[in-house]
Formats: sequence, structure tokens, C-alpha cells
Amino acid sequence: MNRTKEQLLRTLLKSSKSLWELINHQDGDIKHTIELLNEFKRNELIGPEEDRIALTEKGIVLAGEYRISPEKDFTCSCCEGTGYAISDLFGTAIDKFTEVFEERPRAIADFDQGIVPPAISVKRAEFVYQRGDLENKKIFFLGDDDLTSIAMALTGLPDEIHVVEIDGRIVNYINSMAAKMSLNVRAELYDTRKPLPKELHGKFDTFLTDPVETVLGIRLFIARCVAALKGKGSAGYFGLSHYESSLRKWFAVEKDLLDTNLVITDVIRDFNKYLLVGERIIEKGFRVVKEAPFEVKAPDYPWYRSTFFRVELVREPHLLITEEVEWARELYFDEDTYVALP
Repeated sequence: MNRTKEQLLRTLLKSSKSLWELINHQDGDIKHTIELLNEFKRNELIGPEEDRIALTEKGIVLAGEYRISPEKDFTCSCCEGTGYAISDLFGTAIDKFTEVFEERPRAIADFDQGIVPPAISVKRAEFVYQRGDLENKKIFFLGDDDLTSIAMALTGLPDEIHVVEIDGRIVNYINSMAAKMSLNVRAELYDTRKPLPKELHGKFDTFLTDPVETVLGIRLFIARCVAALKGKGSAGYFGLSHYESSLRKWFAVEKDLLDTNLVITDVIRDFNKYLLVGERIIEKGFRVVKEAPFEVKAPDYPWYRSTFFRVELVREPHLLITEEVEWARELYFDEDTYVALP
């Protein structure tokens, strides 16, 4: 039996689940999960239970035939599986950052924005610090709608933080907070489709980005970020989900990383949890809702996750893209896109 089928059956054997919980409890991408759930529905293996999905008697019998047992969860409840808790060193940063975060510009679909809660930004800072890429380092951000740059600046550890961002609201907010709180972070407007300004080339020790989840988009984001790095030994961090990235896409991304002379040193599964909650998910008509087997209720917790990668240059970088590109829809959308508007 397909592994994702097994995961869905064992999760539902334990108890009925919302669509969002089912997505959290399997390894496949959303596209494959939705296809399997609709197959289950056609075969009368699942049915609606108020706003949740439950196994039918036929589904329970099938699980028994394949000797599938109810799911057991071994995730650490203290760190929620990230491996990081907020330490004393970063405790004051999160208190100040939470205030800054609450006043931020709201996320909008125009730029494929999805923000993480304040604690995740601080845990990112802890991880980057532990890997030796924060203290006394010059850090480059390509996009920063969740303001992780400010969380890092509040620690007082980096020498310099520079943000390039397409949303002018975010640029203005970061610069205003930096001036107000005397932080060594600066932001400027930038469209990733254009070459990185020459004055930013080869200047930074570390990059962070949360790229759009298409192969072309990730290739472009990584190329622009690597152009900003000093060279061999410099490092970078980015998120990549398995929700909207099939293993075929992961293969292509990993191949691009190797071709760029980057090696993956760390992978923390589902480290980033995004605030894609509330009625907006239902009202926007995303594919994850439109193609679900039953009517879906809006999620009330940060269900969308991405894996956090650390990469490091082992040779001088080989940039896969240096020129300006004219991509539009293909930058943001592919067959795996289920939580964005086409």
C-alpha cells in the first residue's frame, strides 16, 4: 500500500481529523493527499463527521486487512519538534519583537506572503546563532515579511543586517523600527527578477530567504542570495515545504544547490509554522479547499509547515541565474500549488 495511504489510515484510526490535521500527519504533498482522500471518499472509506473526516466501517476493515495500527505521536511537546526552545540569551529579544510584530503590515496574497509566529523567528535566530552564522556576521535577507531580521537585530549579535524586499510597506516598517529602536538593520525595495545590485555582491556571510515554492522560483531566489555571499564557507538558510513541493521538486532543488556549489548541512523538518489561519483560507478559494472531499472549516492554528535548510558554499559559487528574468505566473505557480491563487 502507498505510504501516504497508510499514514492517512493510521491517523484516522486514532480519531477523526480536520483536513488541516490530516495534512500535518503525512509525508506527501497536498496534491497527493487531496487525491487520496477523494479516492477514499469514492470507495466509501471515509465520511464527514461534523467539520472533520472519519473512517467508515469499510475503512476500518481495510486498515485491519493491511495490519495498520492507530498513529502514535513521539514529537517533543516542549519544542514542538523544532529542537529549540527560547533560551535566556534570546528571551528579551522575543518580548520586544512581539510588540514590533503585532504592529507589522498585514500579509497579502499579491507577494505570496505567509508569516511565522514571533517564537519561530526567534528560534530561527537561535539556530543560525548555534551554527555560527549570526554573531559578528553580516546577514542578507531576500524578503522578510515576518520580520525575522528585526528579531535577529534585537539580539545585538550581528554586525549588519540588510533586507531587500518587494513590498514597500515592509521596507518602510523595518526602516522605521530600526530608527526607533537603534537597530543595525536596513531595508530597501528590490524585485527578485532583476539582478542583485552590484554594491551587494560578495558582501555577506549569511543569507536567509523564504522562497516561492516553484523550481524556477527557488532557483532564482537562491541565485540572488548566493550572489550576495562572500564565497567559500558562507552559509544560507531557507524554507521548503513538502506540502506544496513533491519529492520530484525536492530532487530538482537539491540538484540546483549542488550545481551552485552549495552542500546541505542541516535539515529540520517542519520547523517553520505559518499563520495561514482564519476565514481567509476559505474565502480565497484555494485549491486545498475547492478540491477537498468534504466541506472544510477554516483552520484555527498554524497548520502550514516548511522544513528549514542550512546550506554552505564548499567552493566559489556558480550562479545558475545572473540575468534579469521576465517570469510572472510561472514564478509563483505550478502543479503542486494548492495554497495560493492562480
